[in-house]
Amino acid sequence: VVVQFDSPWGGAARYLVKKDALPNLITSPVLQYLGEVNMGDASELADFVRFCAENYPARKYALIIWNHGTGFKSKDISFDFSPEGAITIPELGTALSLSTMYLGKKIDFLGMDACLMAMVEIAYEVKDHARVLVTSQELVPGEGWDYETILRVLVSHPLMGERDLARIVVDSYIDYYRWGSFTQSAIDLKEIFSLGRVVDELAQNILNDSLTPSWVYLSLGDSAVYFGDVDYVDLGSLVDLLSRDSRVKSKEVKESARAVQEALNKCIIHERASGEMTGNARGLSIYFPYLPYNHKYDDLAFSRDTYWNEMIKYLLQWRK
Repeated sequence: VVVQFDSPWGGAARYLVKKDALPNLITSPVLQYLGEVNMGDASELADFVRFCAENYPARKYALIIWNHGTGFKSKDISFDFSPEGAITIPELGTALSLSTMYLGKKIDFLGMDACLMAMVEIAYEVKDHARVLVTSQELVPGEGWDYETILRVLVSHPLMGERDLARIVVDSYIDYYRWGSFTQSAIDLKEIFSLGRVVDELAQNILNDSLTPSWVYLSLGDSAVYFGDVDYVDLGSLVDLLSRDSRVKSKEVKESARAVQEALNKCIIHERASGEMTGNARGLSIYFPYLPYNHKYDDLAFSRDTYWNEMIKYLLQWRK
């Protein structure tokens, strides 16, 4: 386990993590002192992967980004406050593309121990560079994942596959935080392209629906399960409402909503959710804004490849 940690008081360093011999005794050696670096620079992430590939080659690789996350908005992921910066979702895709080149293969396990990152759009951005993505639809407490359990099981079973590791992360996280609203999802990235196609069909069918008033779609979007950012709604919840609500008059919309649900089920390896507000979450969120449209959304690969952004912009004209 190799960690790059940037502290606000001493700059960044790379550590080889080892089990502490005694309580409160730190035995993990420093591999490199890096000085002041911008952890919000995507090239730093790619360089970390290069360092690991060159010095600690393995048959399987897990890469975990632990820091604040905002989905695709604001600072996205991997905030650095000095110097100020963050990795945007398109930049993350570029960094992971470089990382797969350094590794000579896809990342087996990609984790984002950060808030609000289990989104269709984010999974779509990274789908070609990793096999499994594990992250949360909801906000994540500062302690993050239950690394003690995760590493203990991994050390005991070092030959486990990425899907087994993903299940352990999901279960240990939800079991660790016993009270409150928490989510964690393990996502099969090879299924994300197919999910994107049927979501695109759904968006086009909504755009072509002349029978259902636009306010109905806005109302259903507002009724779906949402998270710490009210613009991020649970995709499973949304399409369930679309397929069942009698106010939706388009047969094509209802059929494509059911197709999205089927494709979503194939994407989710394992997911758990707790709490009154998020207990019915299905594993992946999608942008369906309650607030004004965020134009950063247009920079995402998902927006370029689907009509979801056009559909949102059309519907938002009718929001009063």
